[in-house]
Amino acid sequence: MIQKFLYFTFCFCTLIGNAQNSTPHYALPQMNLHATLALPFSNAVIPDSAISTALVAFGFGGGFTAPFSGSSFLADSPLRLGFSFRYLWQGNEKKDFLFLDEQGFEYELESKVKGTMSPLHIMARLDPMNYTRFPILPYAGGFVGLRFFSTNQKTTIDYLDGSEPLVENNREVSITTTYGFELGLHARITPEVMLDFRVERAYGGLAKYVDLASVQIDDNGNATYDRIESRTDMDMFTLGLVLLFND
Repeated sequence: MIQKFLYFTFCFCTLIGNAQNSTPHYALPQMNLHATLALPFSNAVIPDSAISTALVAFGFGGGFTAPFSGSSFLADSPLRLGFSFRYLWQGNEKKDFLFLDEQGFEYELESKVKGTMSPLHIMARLDPMNYTRFPILPYAGGFVGLRFFSTNQKTTIDYLDGSEPLVENNREVSITTTYGFELGLHARITPEVMLDFRVERAYGGLAKYVDLASVQIDDNGNATYDRIESRTDMDMFTLGLVLLFND
């Protein structure tokens, strides 16, 4: 499944490049930067409130769309193709310690367990911006992609002598597929800049992710935790800024 998605992504990016080469002057490529809050929406799938809390995530990302005008038939089409990537934090638990080594020198130790989620989507969107200069522009689309859940147990030792701290990461990654639809609204600020308000319903497969409520860090800085496995259906609420590229 993942190999098929990567092959489809390559073909999709090639299609975007071909479409952009014949873009008319009124249909411009877009780059967007955004902040996203992700919340689970299926209590039937995730009945435990602690698990639901573990799936909450917030972070930032960016994306790119270009008008699809690869033929004369679609030269004036509202269809846009693109992709987006986000890096979202699920939260962390950490403790700081001050120890003495065998020679009697002090050093600081930080033990942290962190969870992150990174959705990678490719999308098709119907956007009326080709047809009007009206300042408020609704749009709708669909997407498919992958979602990466990372659990990282990080230990940082600082000997307080000006040297670089020693860092050890123990990372576990779970990957699942995702698909869904989006509804959004663009509000023009200038001819080249728009605000972006978007809601996405993203259906996700089974994945493993950290249960932050289970994290235990002992007096030596050793951390233990549990990972939850469940479906990953989520609603994502996005606020962003869209930049249009002029010819």
